[in-house]
Amino acid sequence: MGADSLINLHTHTKFSDGDYTPEQIALTAESNNLTHIGISDHLMTRKCNSLFAAELQPYIDRLRAMQVDYPRVQILAGVEVDTNPKRCDLSKLPIDVMNQLDYVLFEYVETEEGTSLDDLEPILSSLDVPCGLAHNDIEKNFGPWPPDSVADHIASYGVFVEINTAWPYKRDGRYFWECAERYYREFHNKVLVSVGTDVHHSLPEVYNLSKAYVFLSRTNLLGDLVI
Repeated sequence: MGADSLINLHTHTKFSDGDYTPEQIALTAESNNLTHIGISDHLMTRKCNSLFAAELQPYIDRLRAMQVDYPRVQILAGVEVDTNPKRCDLSKLPIDVMNQLDYVLFEYVETEEGTSLDDLEPILSSLDVPCGLAHNDIEKNFGPWPPDSVADHIASYGVFVEINTAWPYKRDGRYFWECAERYYREFHNKVLVSVGTDVHHSLPEVYNLSKAYVFLSRTNLLGDLVI
């Protein structure tokens, strides 16, 4: 699965806190030979401009309608959910509408700022679409456990893990996924992975995927991509 795909499943548009329209993102992806581009605007968080629940269906409809105009790239509809309970009321998420999406990203999972996989499980169980951990510092957040146990634990919740190349998601000058390479190696055949660049303000970030794909190749995860 996924070995021949070139994906970016983490981008933001003017629907939340990005500078570009979904059409600009899709055109850039198509022009640079991506096979799949995911639009994943923020949903119902107070930390930044984000989609309200009532805006989710029109958002999905807009993204679906775009596919006709960009036939050479698969456009996927996603959202990013903030798991900090002070900023996002997870009990009010529009689950029925979210099940029309292609995937959902959850940020701040297993951090003091967010919530745990265990506490998130009722929502995960109610969603019929793939769910992933966005820009997670796996080594820091799960690190007390050995890599094989971490892989088994994450796999038990059926979530994928994102390799995110955005500059804020570094520790000690290294990307979170670089710090956690030994964990990612254990994900092979257990935990699916995705690639995202957290596009907000730069269109070249849509296709800035080379470092992530070198890492995927090195860790034998090209066949474990979620798409």
